[in-house]
Amino acid sequence: MAQTQRKTKPITAAQIKRIHTILHVLGISDENYRAALESRFSVTTCKDLTIQEAKSFLDELEKLALKTDRERYQTKMNKAAEEFAGKQPKRFDNLDNRPGMATGAQLRKIEASWQEISIIPEVEPRARALRRFIQRITGVADIRFLDVEMAGKVINAMTAMQRRG
Repeated sequence: MAQTQRKTKPITAAQIKRIHTILHVLGISDENYRAALESRFSVTTCKDLTIQEAKSFLDELEKLALKTDRERYQTKMNKAAEEFAGKQPKRFDNLDNRPGMATGAQLRKIEASWQEISIIPEVEPRARALRRFIQRITGVADIRFLDVEMAGKVINAMTAMQRRG
């Protein structure tokens, strides 16, 4: 056997396990794995490697794994950046295209106007006050349920409040 001729310590069980784990994670085929061992160390199984050869082989596999991991990460980041730059949805965009109902732009205008008018600094209490205001003007419990006519009433009421200011 190759290791008895070398008279060096054979590969450890932990090294064998580590090699096979990295091969599996990287998706390297058995054929390619054995070809790499044959060309690099003139063996066909990692069990015939010495501790030092196994360490060298593991170093190469780990570098390949890191490179692959960085490439996958970079690909994911590039995709996320493209999505962010190209299609960052605005608030209430999902409520557009409802026949007869307020558009996302109208709803955003109502919220922006309320933020200017309101004297309440905290977000949640200010949102509750807006809901109460909308209910008082239109009888509707939430901004999402406004139709085009109701949204116009709310916007007109806010415009009058701003003028009185």
